[in-house]
Amino acid sequence: AACWAAMLSMGEDGYMDSVKKILKTAENIRRGIEEIKELKIMGNPLWVIAFESKELDIYKVMDQMTTKGWNLNGLHKPASVHICITLRHTKESIAERFLTDLKKTVASIKENPSEPGGIMAPVYGMAASMPFRGIVRDLLKKYMDLYYKV
Repeated sequence: AACWAAMLSMGEDGYMDSVKKILKTAENIRRGIEEIKELKIMGNPLWVIAFESKELDIYKVMDQMTTKGWNLNGLHKPASVHICITLRHTKESIAERFLTDLKKTVASIKENPSEPGGIMAPVYGMAASMPFRGIVRDLLKKYMDLYYKV
């Protein structure tokens, strides 16, 4: 439905142009992430790019990128994060800024691996270590309920 509404508001040519921009930007971001040796792209993504690290706490990467204004989403099994490339990322210099911030973040975590994570790194780290998955689901649900409580 959202795709249909977007196409109606910008026309088929505008919609196709937007898709091309998103896919090109995603490819550039994917290549940039591949150049960071501590990170590994998962799969062969088009515009939702997931990556992991065997060398760093990936959730610390997520937390530090959040403080820089980026929205990465944490994933489990394996521990990883992803970014969904949108039309907003195609604006001039945005992809380059993302990659610069990501490189700085990885370097910072690599230099200071024992520095504690931010808000989500401890939550994801603890959740990944718990043997009973039902407890994790219940705990995260309660955490999110409290976190977003008005």
